[in-house]
Amino acid sequence: MSSFGFTFLSRKALGQAEQSMLGGTAGVRDEVGFLIIHQRYADHFFPGTSVLHTRLRYALLIPWIFETLRERRPSPRDFGQAYIDLEHAITGRLKFNGEAGEKDGVIGGEVYPKAISQPPAYVYWTALAKWGLIGTRPDGRPWSRTDIARLLAASRSRTLLDDDGRPLETVPWPIAGLPDLPSDWSGNGKMSLAMPKAERQFLFRKLKAVRSPADQTRPSLLARLVGRGIEDATYCWDKSIIALAGDEAPMLSRAGQAAALSAIGRAVYAAQVETIKCVRDKRAPTVIHRDHLPETIALWGKKAAALNLEAFLDDVGSLPPAVKTVLVDTHEWVKKGGRDPMQLLEPYARAERSRKQDRTRLSDNQFGVDRRLEWQAAKHGKAEPLHYRWNNVKRLLGDLTGAA
Repeated sequence: MSSFGFTFLSRKALGQAEQSMLGGTAGVRDEVGFLIIHQRYADHFFPGTSVLHTRLRYALLIPWIFETLRERRPSPRDFGQAYIDLEHAITGRLKFNGEAGEKDGVIGGEVYPKAISQPPAYVYWTALAKWGLIGTRPDGRPWSRTDIARLLAASRSRTLLDDDGRPLETVPWPIAGLPDLPSDWSGNGKMSLAMPKAERQFLFRKLKAVRSPADQTRPSLLARLVGRGIEDATYCWDKSIIALAGDEAPMLSRAGQAAALSAIGRAVYAAQVETIKCVRDKRAPTVIHRDHLPETIALWGKKAAALNLEAFLDDVGSLPPAVKTVLVDTHEWVKKGGRDPMQLLEPYARAERSRKQDRTRLSDNQFGVDRRLEWQAAKHGKAEPLHYRWNNVKRLLGDLTGAA
């Protein structure tokens, strides 16, 4: 059986990419598990989104590629290469558009004409399913890219079966109701990530219909924000956003408090590493992160202390025991007016060890010494709250301006 021959990142790899990007923009990397909070709240409030998302038109470009392949009907063995060629061509056409603000939204634009390591189809696939641009399989499960490849192959060969042994030619094509292909789709000229009004109106309706993962009878926060003025909100838990959140407001408020607690936790971790490196290892006597910790507490301590831990744990579900202990202990430390990060060393070292084994910076063995030697305080970003993909969400929704 033939299927697409190009390689997509695994879910684990995408998670690692998100972790890496989060670490680069929100202080320290995810050494003790705060990214779990980020992912669970972000997935709840903004279903289908990813920290790798750039512009909303990709939600149309990807299905259009599959529709084009369906029309061209390449032989099954050529499906993979045909997809790669079409996606690659579109990347080049977008990159060389030249419009202000376009280039930084082109996935793969920085490496073009080299191959894209994180193809748009992978980055946006969950969104296509969550936002209703691709239907579900007869069994209710989402279609995978391999499934779509098999359906395309089934249009030429009626002997192909799905994973359950069902003839694929009996299954309806899951992509339907898209806006018409743009007039410049089949050409070689420049393309834009900006959308004409018909496309914006189509995606406006799709995003407005996205349901809450916890209750399909209720709109998600993403749906509630479609068409609303959100561009001035620094965080998704700002008062202006909470006012639009309806029955999601209490949970969103807790997410903000948890983000504040995580900012302090990240600052605690960085201060611990800096302290051990300076005091125990007798190397590079810096105070960058030790000085930043009280600033972080002053900025976020009150908000973090207000977190209802029981309700928060209900929100995010099961956590690894070591990560849960870090959160509970840090919360109690903040409420008691803690200032010395070394009071929290044991739970933080245990949580880091549970995630990284011998690659921990807080260990008191030679592995820890070696890891701290590599760690440079001046190059380690200062801790900030979790962002829950907010800037990505604002950008995506900003592409709908004028749709209503």
